[in-house]
Amino acid sequence: MSNFEFLLILLFCNSIILIGLVLRSIKKKSPRIILKFFFLPVIVSCVFGLFIQEVFQVSEISNRQIIANFFLIIWCLKSFFSYKSIKSLLLEDFLALIRQQIFEKNYLALLTNILKVSSIQIICFSSVFSLNYLSGFSQFSFLDIIGIILCLIGLFIDLISDKEIKSTERDKFLTKGLRSYVLHPNITGIIFFLTGLQVLAFGGVGSEWSFIGLLIATFIIYKILIPKIESNLLKKYPDYSSYINKMPKIFSFKKIT
Repeated sequence: MSNFEFLLILLFCNSIILIGLVLRSIKKKSPRIILKFFFLPVIVSCVFGLFIQEVFQVSEISNRQIIANFFLIIWCLKSFFSYKSIKSLLLEDFLALIRQQIFEKNYLALLTNILKVSSIQIICFSSVFSLNYLSGFSQFSFLDIIGIILCLIGLFIDLISDKEIKSTERDKFLTKGLRSYVLHPNITGIIFFLTGLQVLAFGGVGSEWSFIGLLIATFIIYKILIPKIESNLLKKYPDYSSYINKMPKIFSFKKIT
């Protein structure tokens, strides 16, 4: 089985689960299901990839592969209970297209858009999927340790950011804690986490191609997600404009406010 064939099988699996979520959301006449479980297809594809690797004896399962899959599955499970506003903004165009295409009964276009989103999911997490094909030597390397540390840092920042958001009044935007350093610490955590997965993937055999997934994910975050988040906050809080101008967006070691 070639790498391309392996990824096609995972894309099919991922798409089936995503189609199921869309159909369930349509039946319930609410986007809540797809918003909550948007990363469920990634979990299923991870597990299915491990299954394919074992059944077809593509390669032996390595320690780095187990850890990378574990981290990704934990992050996806966490997403079921967090990132509500982020997922809403990220998927608003996709959900609008679904409504339009259902109204127009253009089911072929609907299926095409679902496949596009599914492909983006596979590409963005290709670091882990590449490890599920050829995971490399089982022994940990120095690079693997760096990858694990980056993933843990990302998860830690993300959890702290979530905790701070939940403890803040809804009619105020948060400027304390991690947000006294950067505008979007939750995005900082996600970038650290994705980078850690990519560093782990470099320990696999021929997995360098998966770096494009990190680049695409970063592009989506910087060019699509962050502008939408900031536009949404500016609508809610007019005073946010003065705060946004003086704060770094993602990375800073200096306390600003």
